[in-house]
Amino acid sequence: WILREHYENFRAAYPGITLKMATASTEELFRMLNQNETDLVYTLDHHVYNSDYIIGAEERIQAHFVAAPGFLPFSSLTVPVRELITFPFLLTEKGMSYRRLMDEHLARFSLEVRPVLEFGSADLLCTLVTQGAGVSFLPDYVTEAALKSGRLVRLSVPEFKPELWRQLLYHKDKWVSPAMQTVIEYFSGLSPAHTDASDHMLL
Repeated sequence: WILREHYENFRAAYPGITLKMATASTEELFRMLNQNETDLVYTLDHHVYNSDYIIGAEERIQAHFVAAPGFLPFSSLTVPVRELITFPFLLTEKGMSYRRLMDEHLARFSLEVRPVLEFGSADLLCTLVTQGAGVSFLPDYVTEAALKSGRLVRLSVPEFKPELWRQLLYHKDKWVSPAMQTVIEYFSGLSPAHTDASDHMLL
């Protein structure tokens, strides 16, 4: 979403700053941050509490189970989790970001989901769900447009309320150059209105 929605404006405002972005797992990103191989880390995950890192920006993100209207044979959009997981699921890869949060939360009830499709692009998963391919668990900013157009509905699962945060972090011992400070200030003012496969990013 950073590149698709905001890069043109950033480049126009700061033509002298060069960005290099890459994606990786949370563990790999923080390894690189600790070894000074990257300047900033952007995560969409559990809230990170660690005195070694300074939070440049953070925001709590909502996520819901979603399906196409009429896909589930229930008149109510409130669905017990034990019934919901019997339906076909389309999810991001196991161990990544909000998928991991979902799996961990389900494990508290001794439950698990075995998806019929695992794929890295949240956009594509959202599209497939609107076509009636199954159920998914996605951040609200991914599904907002489809929800407003009536192609998706959000499901209420009373037992299920995981917390998801977006955070921009850097190491406390990192020298913050003027260019890095500019990037922090610019991107800390943005909220994700669109996403791609990347839930974890380094800059």
